[in-house]
Amino acid sequence: MSICCTAQTRRDDEPYCDEPSKRVDITDADATIIGLTIGHSSLDDVQAKLGRAQVARVSREEESDVSICYVSAIDRTILVFYSGAMGGWKDITSFALWSREAVFPSASQCALSTLVSQNIATDSGLRLGLTKEELQEKAGPTTKSSLSSTRYNYFCRRKMTPGEIKGFKDTNNWDVRRDPYFDRMSWIELHYVKSASSRIEVGRIESY
Repeated sequence: MSICCTAQTRRDDEPYCDEPSKRVDITDADATIIGLTIGHSSLDDVQAKLGRAQVARVSREEESDVSICYVSAIDRTILVFYSGAMGGWKDITSFALWSREAVFPSASQCALSTLVSQNIATDSGLRLGLTKEELQEKAGPTTKSSLSSTRYNYFCRRKMTPGEIKGFKDTNNWDVRRDPYFDRMSWIELHYVKSASSRIEVGRIESY
């Protein structure tokens, strides 16, 4: 994972990511789908597993995320992987599943894959077709909810590894030993059609 710096004000009450008393982060199981994990797998890893596909900018903004997508030839389910500035535009920072009903706007760019279908799920069981009640059984009370969508937002501080502390010094000439923590933001968002999830997005980014 690349090391990124942003101007960000820490909240004094922001919990640590290994907080035992409550959920303050998505799990690695939430962040993993078909063996590819946010923050650990790259877009190159995606293509090595799913095949060559076009990497495209999400928008015309200079700092826009890039994405790569795959579509099922059977049921038109689409799996999209994203990488943004916090992933150096190479490591996965989020992914999304879109059903045919959700109408992914750039479907013509997606490559066919036999590994993609409406039956795939994250290692924690997040999948298309979940109801709000089923989601809450897996993830608990929601952060924000409406008739058509549900979102979980998590914020926490993750302690740097010795290698990351050294990397900050080598790359940025910045000694972070007094405050060796990344700010981590993660989220789960579902959109619904007829009470069943038609689109799922899972993401996690870190900054200092």
